[in-house]
Amino acid sequence: MFGFHSRHRSLISVKDMDKTEVVVEHETADGDESLLSEDDHHGTPKEWRKLTMVYLLFLAEAIMASSLAAQVVVLSHAAEECMTVDVSFLRGTLECAYFLGSTSGVFWGWTADRIGRRKLAIVGTSGMGLCCIAMGFAKTFAASVALRFTAGTISSSVSVAALAMLADLTHGTDDRTDVVSRIPVTTACGSIGPLAAHVIQRLDRGNLSGPFKQFPGLRGQIICAAMVIVITLAEYLLLEETLPTRKTKNIEAEAFHDCEKATFLGQSYTNESDDSSISIIEALNSNAASPLPSQITVTQMLVAPSVLVLLASFAILSLHSSTFDLLLPQLGHTDSHEAGMGIACDWLPLVVVIVQAFAGLRVVKLIPEMVRKIGLLPMYRRISLSFPLLYTAVPLVGILTALVDIPTIVSAFISVATLLLKTVLADAAQVLMLLLVLAAAPDATSTGTTIGIVSVAQLFKALAVGITGTSYYLSNDYSIVAVNGSLWASLIVVALVGCFLTWKLRETPRVGADIPESCLTWQGVFDVESDEEGKL
Repeated sequence: MFGFHSRHRSLISVKDMDKTEVVVEHETADGDESLLSEDDHHGTPKEWRKLTMVYLLFLAEAIMASSLAAQVVVLSHAAEECMTVDVSFLRGTLECAYFLGSTSGVFWGWTADRIGRRKLAIVGTSGMGLCCIAMGFAKTFAASVALRFTAGTISSSVSVAALAMLADLTHGTDDRTDVVSRIPVTTACGSIGPLAAHVIQRLDRGNLSGPFKQFPGLRGQIICAAMVIVITLAEYLLLEETLPTRKTKNIEAEAFHDCEKATFLGQSYTNESDDSSISIIEALNSNAASPLPSQITVTQMLVAPSVLVLLASFAILSLHSSTFDLLLPQLGHTDSHEAGMGIACDWLPLVVVIVQAFAGLRVVKLIPEMVRKIGLLPMYRRISLSFPLLYTAVPLVGILTALVDIPTIVSAFISVATLLLKTVLADAAQVLMLLLVLAAAPDATSTGTTIGIVSVAQLFKALAVGITGTSYYLSNDYSIVAVNGSLWASLIVVALVGCFLTWKLRETPRVGADIPESCLTWQGVFDVESDEEGKL
């Protein structure tokens, strides 16, 4: 991330430069001690409590998102059994409304940089609890779509605030990678609660009475709302603000002195006239010499080339990953000889939750190590290259297993292993993309804006319903083999486009081309030689 700097003349003569070496060595030693103390401070119970509260925000968002997806059961009785093409399209439409609402993260990111992360997070979790309860009373398609859109709008505020807090609480690539890599396993845990509520709802389906009989989805939604409300109360009591204030910045700026300032500390230049006395430190710290930078705007971020490429890459990743997730209920239980995966539909929800949890644990273990060995951007490029290969191998393996007459249980095991591999790759790519997004923020007061800009990629998740709709219309005129084959081909093409975009990515934006110079103030930069001296 960029730091703020200011440009000054050097007040130390060349012959006196050796006198500053002691000061430089002293500052280096102090810097090492401060780094050690910072590492120790990050492992304190207070810091772990801050991170835990941020992870709870991701947990609450996952609980609400997965509980709202179960509302399809109320709208279609066929959803209680195997997912047909019609029900898959219905589910995709509800997910489309949710993703469209999530694009409001642009506004929430701008808000998080102005009012703070804590206020936004608490307001968001409170709204999510209300959405969970309201969804229990929805029985029509129009009401479900409207509430789904509202839920996506509110949940994006929590996601933006949580990511901005992680950026504020972490320093350094290794530290940030360790922290962000835990997000997938946290969101996987959020799917367990709604799954349990759905199981209880199906077991007590014949014993419903009163409002629960009139609104079958109300019981499960109340359970999920209770979980979200408990998290909201915990956040209200324990969550702390992480957005740096202007006052804090000024204090830190006044407390910092480079070697040149330390040399003149407490001294002033005085000539024979007492009227011309001036304090050098005051001149160096004056507002005229060190102007405050202007906050970067949404428009400036939208026209930055590196940010646009980052946004496009994230959009493509979201498109093919969410398309696979939307089509999984349809492709999952289809027989392998029909280009499906051959997983029993009764076991598919449980298998998905277990796979997500296990994949999240693998990401926590593998991603930090791989980033340290390979690097952030090279690792993301390699993972992006694996998606088209995976989407090509899955249907081919399914067809081969059907041709050689492999038992159904073996075919299902292969499909589950493939699903696990895809989930690990998708979670890893998501973590790496989030790290690139956080690295693109110029400073702490622009982190929320940057995260909000990238949340526009949720719009491409909404476009995934278009692919689902295509399969819906083609299912009446073509065989299931042709429909599934076209779906796999679409995933391959989209993934190949994503691979191409990864080679245009940068780990950090460029000053001038991406980040306007007016948003940064250079400090402590001294020219080795001037243009005239360079010609001599």
